Amino acid sequence: MKLWTEDDVRSGPSVPTVIDALERVLTHEAEGTAWNVDKTMSTWPADAGRGSAHALGAVDLAADLTIFKTWVNTPAGASALMTLFAAADGATLGVAEAGAAGALRTAGVSGVATRRLADPAADELAVLGAGRQALRQVEAVAAVRPLRRVRLWNRTPAGAEALAERVRVDLGLRAEVAASVEDATRDAPVVTAITRADEPFLAARHLAAGAHLNAVGAILPTHAELAGDVLAASALTVVDSEPNARRGSRELRERDDWASVRTLAEVVAGAVTRPAAPRLTVFKGMGMGLADLAVAALLVGERR
Repeated sequence: MKLWTEDDVRSGPSVPTVIDALERVLTHEAEGTAWNVDKTMSTWPADAGRGSAHALGAVDLAADLTIFKTWVNTPAGASALMTLFAAADGATLGVAEAGAAGALRTAGVSGVATRRLADPAADELAVLGAGRQALRQVEAVAAVRPLRRVRLWNRTPAGAEALAERVRVDLGLRAEVAASVEDATRDAPVVTAITRADEPFLAARHLAAGAHLNAVGAILPTHAELAGDVLAASALTVVDSEPNARRGSRELRERDDWASVRTLAEVVAGAVTRPAAPRLTVFKGMGMGLADLAVAALLVGERR
């Protein structure tokens, strides 16, 4: 049985490789040979420390792989573990520390959504939020669009400044810190929101005509990043997992227009495409086991 440490994962699959692996897994989902084990979670209130515990999984028969991931997130810290099994005979393949893998898969899903839904000519990105997953989000969009500039906004300017420096040094991209959400997103063709906001702060007026939005924060049912008019303006709203979105997305539950929501697997399979000249496209990512499985498949492939 193999153990992958966080360092093993960081030195392993690249973001572009994860994006391609995700497209393969999503193709399997569209074909009916891969599926998610729906997410379950529990939270505890502020007077008990305001934390959350999560579990999800996935099966991909074409890849002969089954995974389960569990994690706990608190203001004081977070940790995650992923267990890997062969789908054909149930053999235990290994256990991976999954913090770095989680950032990889979340970024990879945003990369797939951006590749498929953003304007092909998009060359600027606005990122709202400067937490531990933000740099990977920039890297993912840069893998699918030739970025000439990245604009960053964070509730605390120091966080945005630190992220901007990492974007410049680690990714070699021009990065600027914006004073407000409006300054960050003005005329931006791609916007990524990855915050822990518990109340909406991003409205339709902040988003340019034709923009694509990756909304990958606010994964707790009590939290929201998007005002109601954002989804109302969206010509195409896509989720990674509809069951997970129905359980966990306050924004989509308040909108309550599930007939218009499509899945990323449908997009990758070509059943759904970017509309011509849309006002806005939105990808709402909640986290799904198949995204973790895509990373796991690359780890197992390296071992084999």
